Amino acid sequence: MCDIRTDVSGRRCDWRGITHRVSVRAASLFEAAAAAVAAFRQETWATSALTPNAVLSVEVRPPAVVHKVPLGAVERWAAGPAVTPSEQIAKRGIRRT
Repeated sequence: MCDIRTDVSGRRCDWRGITHRVSVRAASLFEAAAAAVAAFRQETWATSALTPNAVLSVEVRPPAVVHKVPLGAVERWAAGPAVTPSEQIAKRGIRRT
């Protein structure tokens, strides 16, 4: 069960072996499948995949995480002391540019 709203994709191959894919937002597996079927039914080229034996593949993707970092903060971090050897290598590469 997916207890947060997340992006999911429904996918189905038609009789020609072509895979159709649509991304939808849903709160549960069946809501995602129903939304994918509704989207497929709106596209005439994809309706041939919706046979009685059709099986939808639903892929749940976690929400993307976006961070906004001011350039000044990056420069201060790069100029500061390194805590670990890997951080030292990373900072050395940034300082060169």
